[in-house]
Amino acid sequence: MNILKKISNDPRGYIVSKYISYKNRIIEFYSTIKCRIIMTIKGVEYGKNSKFRGTTRFHRSPESIIRIGNNVTFNSSSRFNYRGLNHECILQTSSNGKITIGNYCGFSGVSIVSSIGVEIGNNVMCGANVMIGDRNDHEDKYPQYPPAKIVIQDNVWIGMNCVVMKGVVIGENSIIGANSIVTKDIPANCIAAGNPCRVIKYRE
Repeated sequence: MNILKKISNDPRGYIVSKYISYKNRIIEFYSTIKCRIIMTIKGVEYGKNSKFRGTTRFHRSPESIIRIGNNVTFNSSSRFNYRGLNHECILQTSSNGKITIGNYCGFSGVSIVSSIGVEIGNNVMCGANVMIGDRNDHEDKYPQYPPAKIVIQDNVWIGMNCVVMKGVVIGENSIIGANSIVTKDIPANCIAAGNPCRVIKYRE
């Protein structure tokens, strides 16, 4: 009865929404197959039931590790995120780099780069255009600033357009507000935001 009411109130809107939903499922299906083939060819380890919307870019250097858990979703298309994405999801490791992602995580237009280690726990969600990197880049010119491992613990939400810098630990159950620059450790069970990112309050 509720469906009939929706159709009668806005038939065009209902039909269009169903069409979009159907088309999105097709895109997700073929994107997932494509990305699984790419991951297998490039030596990326991945678990069960991960989904890809659009193409995620993987760049794994020899002797480095990219490991993805179960039920992880990568969104690389603004079709699935109406905030709009700046680019596809990107995972890149240089030699000896390591990216590990736990189970039930979600990423949307996110870039993750590693020269030493980026460890992401379970149930971590990253909004549109988040950047996570354990190095400053141009290491050949600035060897005095070495990379440092990043750890993002379980149940963390990172808002859109955030940047997580090297050497940072974000504690479990914390929320990072949109557009924040995380340069220092964030404790567990808090809400933090700003540039540089600071604790605003603790969660009850």
